[in-house]
Amino acid sequence: MKTSIKIHDFTLKSILIMMTYAALLVLGLIYFKTIVNYIGNLIGIAQPFIIGFVLAFIFNIPMKHIYKRLPIKNEKKRKTISAILSILLIILVIVVIIMVIVPQVIENVRSLIDNLPEIFAQAEKWMDYLLAEIHLSSDVLERINEFQNRFAQTLLSTLTAWAPGIASGVSHFTSSIVNIFMGFVMAVYMLFSKDKLIRQIKKLAHAVFSDRHYQYISEVVHLTGSTFENFLAGQLTESVIIGVLCYIGCMILDIPYASIAALVIGFTNIIPYFGPIIGAAISAVLIVFVSPVKALIFIVFSTLLQQFESNLIYPHVVGSSVGLSALWVLFAVSAGGGLFGIPGMIFGLPTFSVIYELIRRWTNHRLKEKQLLKQKEQSV
Repeated sequence: MKTSIKIHDFTLKSILIMMTYAALLVLGLIYFKTIVNYIGNLIGIAQPFIIGFVLAFIFNIPMKHIYKRLPIKNEKKRKTISAILSILLIILVIVVIIMVIVPQVIENVRSLIDNLPEIFAQAEKWMDYLLAEIHLSSDVLERINEFQNRFAQTLLSTLTAWAPGIASGVSHFTSSIVNIFMGFVMAVYMLFSKDKLIRQIKKLAHAVFSDRHYQYISEVVHLTGSTFENFLAGQLTESVIIGVLCYIGCMILDIPYASIAALVIGFTNIIPYFGPIIGAAISAVLIVFVSPVKALIFIVFSTLLQQFESNLIYPHVVGSSVGLSALWVLFAVSAGGGLFGIPGMIFGLPTFSVIYELIRRWTNHRLKEKQLLKQKEQSV
């Protein structure tokens, strides 16, 4: 009698849980846009905390290496000094980039703006020459002229429509600067209070989850942290190396806009697989209007640089931090870019690497269980 009552209660409980989930799913589908907007507002409010967490994660990468090499026995002093040196090192890198690269970029941008009329004239000259060589009919030429006029009118109307949004863009930029500053302050606090925060999170997780679930969550968190840390450290180091090599090569080959090309190549190289191609294409478009021959030389040089990076630099700097084949790398970058744009292209690879590793572990665990089950059946 008691057993039947327990079974009945268990069944009733399962039905109530399923009805609750179904009701929540229906409400989620009905108020989907409202929920998405609400989540977006929450993310906007929490933006300084998110920036702080990301910066603290980046600061922690050099901090670990500095901590291992400091000849200080006192644990507390060692952690404090390593945190200070890590922050100072990253600030020094940013200051060097601003002092060395930014003036060169500003000079190149100023030169590019001064040459814009000449670039447009050259483009128009090439277009006229191309149309004259093809010997198009008068009807086609008339349609091309109509398309040019419509394009010019559309561009002008678009720029006019964008004018009111400039003020909001400036306001958004100002708020972003404030959020970054607040995030930096929070990152410094997180870095110095890292051990205390980790203890508090572990204590809360122990209270909420069972020992088995807590152990699994700890493994997932450790795997995610190590994967993202290795990926970001390797990718940023590789991007700096490629940017410097690109700048040196462009200066030797006397390629115009060398600093802009190096900055674009270095920045886009953070994006796996597609980044170097995008960076080379953008830089080549800038150079071709100054000198088509130099643009061709740059394309050849960037291709050789990409081969050098893929075969020598990437295996040693990034290594097997993601542990994926070329096919899965392409899938992860494409899927991440399609869902979340450029951030998705950057972080899609380590995210998919974590998912891939978890599925691999689960698959191996299930196969071992089935093998043990077969052995038991055979022994019986």
